[in-house]
Amino acid sequence: MGEPSTKNALIESAIRMFQQNGFQMTRVSDIVADAGVAQGTFYNYFKSKEEIFKEICNDFIDQLQKKFIERTEHMFDGDTADEVISNVHRVVRDVTRIYQDNLNVAELLFREGIGNGGIFKEIYEGMFFLFLELIEEQVEKAVNRGLIEIEDTRIGSVFLFGLFERSLLYFMLIQKNTDIEKLERMMVDFVLKGLSFNYHFSV
Repeated sequence: MGEPSTKNALIESAIRMFQQNGFQMTRVSDIVADAGVAQGTFYNYFKSKEEIFKEICNDFIDQLQKKFIERTEHMFDGDTADEVISNVHRVVRDVTRIYQDNLNVAELLFREGIGNGGIFKEIYEGMFFLFLELIEEQVEKAVNRGLIEIEDTRIGSVFLFGLFERSLLYFMLIQKNTDIEKLERMMVDFVLKGLSFNYHFSV
């Protein structure tokens, strides 16, 4: 195997082993056995299982951050209620797609990130505050435009983050075979009603 494919094989095996055994019980020897490479090969790419876990999580966060920044910048844009609703729906749809495409990694991040403390807690909390700031910035802009009414933008933004994070994981991991289009539609409705969206705002 060439270098990129060897590294990718190690990452894919690490995800499988972390899911199967949990982070604490997974050994480097488990990862290399699953990947079908020598143990020394692992250390050509990663110093430890902590390092490969961190890279797995950071790659997922980078993808989510890029899409989230692209979309949330215009989350409540629009000169009509229909345009604003369409933009909110686009954000929900794109975030849902990222979770679908990276569900195994998302599960690892939220399960292990909260449970293990240390560097994993730092990764999770770093992601939490990053997305919280992005959401709150857009909520404040919408409040200033008179699109929504909410008493505390920080609290409202935490609610929104929880909606994306926990709801998506529940419906994709625990309650399988969810109607994704229905889920997205109801999430948009929940967001707008929860933020007291003004359907008759004037620009």
